Amino acid sequence: MQDFLDELDNELDGGESVSEADFVEQKQPKPAVSEQRKPTPPVKNQPRQKTFSKNKPDSKNRPETFVPQKNFGTFVSRFPDVKFYLPTLRDKYTRFIPIGGNNETGAKNMGMFQYGDDIMLVDCGVQFADMDMLGANYSVPDVSFLTKYTKNIKGFVITHAHLDHIGALKHILPALDMPVLYGTRLTLGIIRKWLEEAKLLDKATLIEVDAGSDKKWDVGPFKVEFFRVNHSVPDCAGLYIESPGGAKFVHTGDFKIDFTPAIDAPADLTRISEIGRRGITMLLSDSTGSSRKGFSMSEKNVGEALEKIVSEHTRGRLIIASFSSWISRIQQLIDICDKHGKYIFLSGRSMVENVAIAKELGYLKVKEHIMKKMTPKNTEGIPPHKQVIITTGSQGEQFSALARMAVGQHNSIEIVQGDTVVFSSSVVPGNEKSVVGIINKLIKLGANVITKDDGEVHTGGHAFQEEQKIMINLVHPKYFMPIYGDLYFRTLHKNTAKTIGYKEEDMVMIENGHIVDFAPDGNLFRSRIKVPIQDIIIDGHGMGTLGSHVLKAREKMMNSGVLVLVYKVDKRTRALLGHIKLETRGLVYLEEVRDIHRMIIKKARDSYEHTVKDVPDIEEKDLIKVLRSDLETFVSKRIDREPMIIPMVVEV
Repeated sequence: MQDFLDELDNELDGGESVSEADFVEQKQPKPAVSEQRKPTPPVKNQPRQKTFSKNKPDSKNRPETFVPQKNFGTFVSRFPDVKFYLPTLRDKYTRFIPIGGNNETGAKNMGMFQYGDDIMLVDCGVQFADMDMLGANYSVPDVSFLTKYTKNIKGFVITHAHLDHIGALKHILPALDMPVLYGTRLTLGIIRKWLEEAKLLDKATLIEVDAGSDKKWDVGPFKVEFFRVNHSVPDCAGLYIESPGGAKFVHTGDFKIDFTPAIDAPADLTRISEIGRRGITMLLSDSTGSSRKGFSMSEKNVGEALEKIVSEHTRGRLIIASFSSWISRIQQLIDICDKHGKYIFLSGRSMVENVAIAKELGYLKVKEHIMKKMTPKNTEGIPPHKQVIITTGSQGEQFSALARMAVGQHNSIEIVQGDTVVFSSSVVPGNEKSVVGIINKLIKLGANVITKDDGEVHTGGHAFQEEQKIMINLVHPKYFMPIYGDLYFRTLHKNTAKTIGYKEEDMVMIENGHIVDFAPDGNLFRSRIKVPIQDIIIDGHGMGTLGSHVLKAREKMMNSGVLVLVYKVDKRTRALLGHIKLETRGLVYLEEVRDIHRMIIKKARDSYEHTVKDVPDIEEKDLIKVLRSDLETFVSKRIDREPMIIPMVVEV
């Protein structure tokens, strides 16, 4: 209880604190100021049924418990202990389960393929915090049900290096005993940096693949081919997955079709078509761009628009905000600045790190004198109009480099009249308010702001409807499953497939945790059993669930504040000693504090005395419940507010 109060005092810089004595003595109330393949073995002492036994659902009233935390790495890796066993998979059948990405757009993407007792996983991303997370950092896929099957997991196959596909690896790899990772060169380069920071790299096994090769990789019983697709980060891959049971899958990852990309080769449509002629059981295809008609714009158009801006910029600095993973965009700007005699300066930690990785691996070609880290020393002697600053913060992130510029807190850049800021990015749904807030601050400081609404300064990384049709026609699967999107985007994708001849019975519309099994003849069977998937959140150094008591308490405090009462009582007689101490936060306005506190304390005293009189031997925990219930009813009725109420009884 004391920890709870300490936390409130640390987090809230204002509140109200008062004792019953303040009213007895008629004083004015005073406002208070307030693991590689050999990690440390997990605990496996519990009896184990056949690997995939009949599911035994948990009791709804069972308190939440967690599997033991793995003791390596710097991040929390402790998932809820769920009493769930995967249903038995029939002989020669192949299973697919979406673990994340099918109830959300652009977030915590992860899928699972199973044959016999062997499991292969695809991608492992995060979902950045939204309003529902109430202060938590982000959400990760729920692999609780897999923690008992770590010996069955044969590998992770990663399609590309965006955080919604790799960001959860530092939490999930330790929980699953560090399975092998397969990915392309740039993808593994960025993953390697993340694992190094998490102190997991020495325990990880990374296997580099070439998406331009037709080599088949054995991941357990599965044969996996990578093929080249375009996206907003180079070296992206789609997947051809073949099961011993005869089922054949194509998984697009995130994709678009760009015939003139900036640094990548175009998507390998010839090879995708050849794969499609093998008789594909199911296509799992990116739905993120499903609301856009026609074709997405090429990176070539963006390069031309950016060159026009750079070449015509003659006053102030040019600041370009983009995703740090958009390596092709950075190469375009390097080439443009070299051509027009200007210099690039990088701002933002992830921007500097990703550029360094891409340069080291050969994905960026740059002359040393053209590009440097943004520091006052590096810009000395260079006229402002010759400076092109590439920065993070295109989504309005609170602590990003651009956000710090907008509030005058950047250590190297002060926005002045004549500077121009280009948002070379789309706004991720949910970030609109933050981005507009940054733009308003930049304009107030005198900056000229350009967004994609003002010109072709950005193109997305996801296929529009016509590109989605091309992919479906090339693969020509028996079944079609839209993935990576909430129900709205996946339904739009389904409707696009219908326009080229697919019928409702050909569509597989499932959410996270649903199970589909494929027979050797290719027919699909939907299980009535659903994997229990929860929203797992990372909160500082802690891990919990979105519905946990911690977030419920935060929500209640956020909406109505908190009220704490301290009763000091005689241990023997249970009589009240002195005055009841009352503390509130976020409940009472200054002009009403005296009247409301007085009536709450009076009710608190009456409730205590009557309860103890009626039930002299009542246990303390039951007494607390009665006091809380009485006060909740009273406060709700008298002032129409429902704060968190915490009665505390101190015996002396």
